[in-house]
Amino acid sequence: MKRVVIIGGGLAGLGAAWELHRQNGGKSTMVELYEKESRLGGLCRTETAGNFHFDYTGHALHFRTDLFRELVFGLIGNQLEQRTRHAFVFSKGVYTNYPFQANLYGLPREVITDCIYEYAKEHFRAEKRPVNNFEDWILGHFGQGIADHFMIPYNSKLYRRHPRELAADCGGRFVPSSDLKLLLQGAMTPVEGNLGYNASFHYPNAGGMETLIRGMAKLAGGVCLNEAIVRVRPAARTVINAQGKTIPYDALISTQPLPELVRSLEDAPPEVIAAASQLVHVSVLNINFGVRGDLGSKHWVYVPEAEYVFYRAGFPHNFSSAMVPAGHSSIYVEVSYDPRQAIDQECIKNRCAADLVRMGVLQDRNQIVSSKVLNIPYAYVIFDHAREKALSTIKAFLDQAGIFPSGRFGCWDYHSMEDSFLSGKDAGTAAAARLS
Repeated sequence: MKRVVIIGGGLAGLGAAWELHRQNGGKSTMVELYEKESRLGGLCRTETAGNFHFDYTGHALHFRTDLFRELVFGLIGNQLEQRTRHAFVFSKGVYTNYPFQANLYGLPREVITDCIYEYAKEHFRAEKRPVNNFEDWILGHFGQGIADHFMIPYNSKLYRRHPRELAADCGGRFVPSSDLKLLLQGAMTPVEGNLGYNASFHYPNAGGMETLIRGMAKLAGGVCLNEAIVRVRPAARTVINAQGKTIPYDALISTQPLPELVRSLEDAPPEVIAAASQLVHVSVLNINFGVRGDLGSKHWVYVPEAEYVFYRAGFPHNFSSAMVPAGHSSIYVEVSYDPRQAIDQECIKNRCAADLVRMGVLQDRNQIVSSKVLNIPYAYVIFDHAREKALSTIKAFLDQAGIFPSGRFGCWDYHSMEDSFLSGKDAGTAAAARLS
């Protein structure tokens, strides 16, 4: 019997296990999933602090494919509620509707004028500007005004580097578009309706986003929890766990971050090790507060200005009222940081609370009755100019070795929840084909 080992029990690992069981029916392939934590889910887990529930930052379900929609609804459909997004941008001391590039109404007149004028200049350029990086892409799509007032400061804050240091495809389908008519409409009056891939979303009515993982757990088959894989020996087709046990495999699917996978490889070629060292990312400190009182109906707020430490704030109680006890609300804020530098979590938590008061989200810090800090070492891939070549080198070696990377950090890509699951499914398909 052939044996497939899966490293990691997040959405990608569960997607791989689901696909292998679906194709195999348990007849000719043994599937074993190894998860280093005490429960499945990866970044799709929900933690508690008193009677408050917090996800690892804001998770919401958006469906692009019938396959994922039907699978999720088949598992937890009776527990899902659909929400129309209420998202905002806080800048220049005011809240405006998201996305910024279509909702200028309410901003200072000089900011509105600057954004429209520069957008029109770009729109009517006789010759479109060359696009060599993400800054060029932003300027070409939105003009200097929107770039200066939102796009460049927000992305610099999120990725901890200027957009000119990023590849042109950094944003992809996750950046809502605009046009001149839409821009003018959104400057003169509040615009009804939402733009972008997440204009509406689904969320469990209780239990947080880990409800989805509990539903998917039955898809995984053989699961080994609290069991980290620390060494991969491609030549011998074995992995070694933290306890020193040797586990054979015929195909290996890895959802762990690519740099960690490469570090665990026995006899990895120097060029592969060098390529892995070129992959960079940012970490996120996800700080959660349980709060007395009603904080309104917003789902999340983008905060581009550098004077506020977090780039986004969200309100889990508006995803589901079951996330908080009666009479209370909740807030999460996200602070990105360079993983190569130390970060003082307590200091950042205190600054976040102070910034929420300055923004008017909180009347004072005495409203906070509970808090929980969740550190996310791998949060966002950096789409810099070295990424594509480095990935090509690493993936060529892994393919030759019969190792199938999967997931956001296994593929070193920007993945939604659905993307991660489908990435795992694709890895399962590829592994099954290799074994047939």
